[in-house]
Amino acid sequence: MAIDFEANFFTLLELLDAGSRLEVESVSTKVNLPGGHVIYAQGDPANTVYIVASGRVEAFTHSPDGRQSRSVGIMGKGDFFGDLAVLTGQPRMAEVRTCEPTKLLQFEKLAFVKMLEKVPKVGAFFARNLAKRLHHTSTEAHVSVYSIDLAGKLEHFDLLVIFYTIISSAQTGELELHSADNEIIGSFFYVAGKLEHARYLHLVGLEAIWQAVVQPPTAGTFIFRIKEAPATPYPEDQKVDLESNDLLAQGVAQHEAFLAIPEELRGMNVRIERRFVELTWNDEPSRAMAERIWELIAKRPQPLDSLWRRTTCSALTFLQTVNLMVSNGQVEVMVNEPAVEEKPA
Repeated sequence: MAIDFEANFFTLLELLDAGSRLEVESVSTKVNLPGGHVIYAQGDPANTVYIVASGRVEAFTHSPDGRQSRSVGIMGKGDFFGDLAVLTGQPRMAEVRTCEPTKLLQFEKLAFVKMLEKVPKVGAFFARNLAKRLHHTSTEAHVSVYSIDLAGKLEHFDLLVIFYTIISSAQTGELELHSADNEIIGSFFYVAGKLEHARYLHLVGLEAIWQAVVQPPTAGTFIFRIKEAPATPYPEDQKVDLESNDLLAQGVAQHEAFLAIPEELRGMNVRIERRFVELTWNDEPSRAMAERIWELIAKRPQPLDSLWRRTTCSALTFLQTVNLMVSNGQVEVMVNEPAVEEKPA
């Protein structure tokens, strides 16, 4: 039976096969909470996803000075919350408290991520619905979707929320990301709220978007300006052709997939070298990338960061290929040797 992505969580459970349903239920725990209980506070670290089994909860955001609060949504049976911060690794962007005695199902972060991998229909359900629920996590610090010009420090904002804010505003203009040294490191052009062009680091188009999502800048600033044309033209052959909800949902999935890459590879502070003279490769979707990497390491081991910057894909696409090359024994991972300081003669 097809999954209804607009259904609530418990309707989804009824549509799963028995094995998948058991997998979901085995990694969840039930908690009973009194009315007025704070489940988590704005700014708390995120390590749990919650499903409302009965009762109601309400989400609030607080202004930076703590003097103002605003209700951003009430959730009832079948609604879920806390997933965005868990998947993106960002702090909680709102406070959530019970409105009345409430029962919750909760999933710890590691168990939740593994469940999404083991039960694809549940992963698809969360990804599709997440795009529609991002507004529940916007805070007073995240400017209103009706603002004309947006600006702020990147350390205080989640990039997907910034994307969602601009999409919801339906404005035409350009978002710029600046490094801590005020260098432009990324630009994204929107037409009536639809993200159509992107440039980030050395990448353009969709891969630039995925790179910004999986390894977002943690320092610097952003600014969105209303304008009819970008400051610098983008290549038309790299125009982004994704509907906004699909882009947001896939962005969450991309970040989740990036976190599944082994940590030693994600850091890109190791080298790889060939183990054979010829490449043996059976995975057609990644063949071109594997052959490019194989060519670049022909003469000597190469650092992953250096290799990636000579490709035209996001770190996720690159590292997934590298991980497959390691898994099937085509390449060997080597720890980078520390630089040796030369002593004066």
